[in-house]
Amino acid sequence: MSYFHFDRNLEQMLAPITLIRGGSSRGFYFEGRNVPAPGAGLEEFLLAVRGSPDPMGMDGLGGDTILQSKTAIVSPSTRPGADVDYTFVQIFPDQPATVTYKMNCGNISAGVPVFALMKNMIPGVADGRLTVRAFSTNTQKMMYMTLDVLNGEARVDGDTVIGGVPGSGAEILVDFRDQGGGFTGQTFPTGNLIDTVVLSDGSKVEVTIVDMVNICGFFRAETFGLGCTGLELPSPTGAVLEPPGMLARLTELRLKIAELIGWTQYTRDTIGKATLPFAVSVAAPTGYTDLDGHAVKAESIDLVARFYLESIMHSAAPGSGSTCLAAAAAIPGTVPNMALREGALKAGQGGQLTLGHPSGTFALNTRPVLGKSPNATTFTELSFPRTARIICDGTVYIKNSRPPEQKAWVEADDLTAASFFLRGDDITVQR
Repeated sequence: MSYFHFDRNLEQMLAPITLIRGGSSRGFYFEGRNVPAPGAGLEEFLLAVRGSPDPMGMDGLGGDTILQSKTAIVSPSTRPGADVDYTFVQIFPDQPATVTYKMNCGNISAGVPVFALMKNMIPGVADGRLTVRAFSTNTQKMMYMTLDVLNGEARVDGDTVIGGVPGSGAEILVDFRDQGGGFTGQTFPTGNLIDTVVLSDGSKVEVTIVDMVNICGFFRAETFGLGCTGLELPSPTGAVLEPPGMLARLTELRLKIAELIGWTQYTRDTIGKATLPFAVSVAAPTGYTDLDGHAVKAESIDLVARFYLESIMHSAAPGSGSTCLAAAAAIPGTVPNMALREGALKAGQGGQLTLGHPSGTFALNTRPVLGKSPNATTFTELSFPRTARIICDGTVYIKNSRPPEQKAWVEADDLTAASFFLRGDDITVQR
């Protein structure tokens, strides 16, 4: 903590801080050398920076939504093949003194190379395109962020537009190619491209289960029964209303998927409150009208997807789930791959995948290296575009004397962490 000092009256501690808007989130960024270690004061420090436990954070830098209550700790890395180490901490604005390390954030990750360059953590950087290798201490996996550099700093101006952020900015590709098996240890937890699930009515559903950034079970909408088309839209509350009987059938399917990957803690009742695993319907590219009344044309997409979790349909598509879908679709023989039109992507040669979701479209880049078995397949790219911008770099003041109730902190339980992860993981912020 080499840069911590105090005001002249010794009433407040002063600490260097940088605020960066990464994707559709805003976070507090710190150099690792300037903050306490996790479990040794870091949590209390971050809560004080935000102004917790007040939901508004009025006596701190605030942020009354999950998208404005995020933190990145970045340090030069001594690990082989890594430029920086990166720890993500989510603060829960509506839960007193609650934090979690049990997730990562693609949006805040986009700001990591911007911060690292600003703080001169990466020496000898030439102008042009640069890939920064960041080791995620949350997932123990490597991430890759590619961006344009000029005079040793990240470019700001550009033509990339992302949902929830006014204007445009310079593209930053967030690449999760090495994130396979984060939950189960294998990209294909069952070892199969397709598993057959037998439901209680005797019907069979083919699913592809993939653990890539998130856990998803993919199924073909047209063969799911009940008249499901894959073009359904969520109700205003997200409740699954169409077709009749869909929610009960989805709930059973999600329970069966959980059992196949060894998650036996769920029952038919509790799976309806759990975020993971997602059940994701896929359909061949088909035109439809999205939630905003805009036409999504069949020729502009590679497939249609709907993400189901808890007891709702997602109003757009989570970034982690979309990455998982892109990985599955890039591998011949999977359920999503069979929904694609003929071409290089379906043949396993990679390329851009554009999915249609209830609020529009989203594009990701894939480059698989096919192996002799499902779990022998790897990726040299699995990325999506974000933008990021430094908003403020300066000093935060923290009172030395804080009431006892402002000093305690708790780690969020798995269910709470997963639910908040979903809310902060949208590829677009829904208004």
